[in-house]
Amino acid sequence: MRCDHYAITTRTGQSKLATRMSTLWLHVELVPSQGDMVSIGRDEARHAFGARRLHAGDMVTLFDGCGGLAQARLSETRTRDGEYLVELITREHAPSDVPQTTIAFAVPKGDRLSTLLDLTTQAGVSRLVPIDCARSVVDAGKRDRGERWHRVIAESTKVAKRAWMPELTVGGTLLHVARAERARGAALAVAECATAAPLIAWRDSLPATQPRTIFIGPEGGFEPAELDAMRALNATMVSLGPCVMRVEMAAVAACVLLRS
Repeated sequence: MRCDHYAITTRTGQSKLATRMSTLWLHVELVPSQGDMVSIGRDEARHAFGARRLHAGDMVTLFDGCGGLAQARLSETRTRDGEYLVELITREHAPSDVPQTTIAFAVPKGDRLSTLLDLTTQAGVSRLVPIDCARSVVDAGKRDRGERWHRVIAESTKVAKRAWMPELTVGGTLLHVARAERARGAALAVAECATAAPLIAWRDSLPATQPRTIFIGPEGGFEPAELDAMRALNATMVSLGPCVMRVEMAAVAACVLLRS
């Protein structure tokens, strides 16, 4: 997805935020830096005019998932392809998350992956990376992460009213991903057991702007050899609390604790 940068043209920061939070959000491929009109897809138009019962002249917020935001006015004008056009009123570009929060997770079975993507997006995750572990039940490299998962993340970004859509990256083995995360300067943590140091203590020990990546293993846990290899990469063992959690719940809990 391409991102354009443009100047903020709205009023005060507080009024912009209040307007964005009170209007319906619609996803577009790109909030253009120039022009007065942009088309919205049929699904978005159906949601606005049908489910939400909005009318021509009502205000909405457009977002492209790359920081592009616009206040826009619905219209009844359509393109030749039948897509509705909306009138752009103001544009801005929101900064990306700092620090960046990455959840590297063993892929759960069935629709639980959809739950993980949905809830971590609403909790504010920046990046999602599937990993293969010795006890994984789903191959991260073969799992379909195509249009369906993009739609889940886009819808959850819309619900959370976030300017930036989380990135679902190509995964790999535990150590491959850990080395890649370390190479980009991220601090590494492994959610391992209740007796480890609390995640919040590790978070508070980091520089404010340093990216942080937490690894969530399969329900069988990480093998001892995997934990030793992660320690060799300077990963810190952390606890998410006294209870045993499923992968998707652990991912959400980690994200909330890191973002709180």
